[in-house]
Amino acid sequence: MQDTQLENMRVIGTATARSSRTDELKPMPGQPTLIDIFTLRMDEPKFGLPFAAGHHGAQCASLAMKAGVDEETVLACLLHDVAMALMRPDHGWWGAQLITPYVSERISWAIRYHQALRYFPDPENGYEYPEMYVHMFGPDYQPPQYIQAAYREARAHRWYMTARHITLYDDYSFDPTAPFSMEPFVDIIGRHFRQPKEGLGNDGSATAHMWRTMIDPNKPL
Repeated sequence: MQDTQLENMRVIGTATARSSRTDELKPMPGQPTLIDIFTLRMDEPKFGLPFAAGHHGAQCASLAMKAGVDEETVLACLLHDVAMALMRPDHGWWGAQLITPYVSERISWAIRYHQALRYFPDPENGYEYPEMYVHMFGPDYQPPQYIQAAYREARAHRWYMTARHITLYDDYSFDPTAPFSMEPFVDIIGRHFRQPKEGLGNDGSATAHMWRTMIDPNKPL
């Protein structure tokens, strides 16, 4: 019985090790910053997407800066798809949870609700239903009830336009020829992102484990 159990554990251990990703990760500093996350973990496409989440966020934030919105909105645009380094489904909710310990409530709120607002046009503020959604979901698509409920909540909220601004620049931020640089956002990050001195993933916050997963997704357990 002991020999059988030992063999089973060996098989499980081998299978677990094989389940880890085999891609080469760029070395991460011992005290990772948000900029390190963008440049070392969000600089390559993931989960079958054709565009890197870090490049997309930087383009979205650049458009927001050019439009003259406030700094918190620019940071929300920069961070709106940060969860795409972890997973695709419900990325607005995941992203909001991920950054909540480090930003204002307004920024995390906007990132949470931008996911729902994408499906609902707002012509008065310059947002039309994206043509690519017609191709993705079909002409008669209706989002799930929780998305519709989130839209109604957001539409009546005082921070509605912060989330709406994300959608205004989101769909125009997929230029593969645009240069990628975090330099334009260094000062904004410094003023509005509470970078832990221990480094993201090392500070013991409620979401530190999520940053650790992003930093080292190859861990088998």
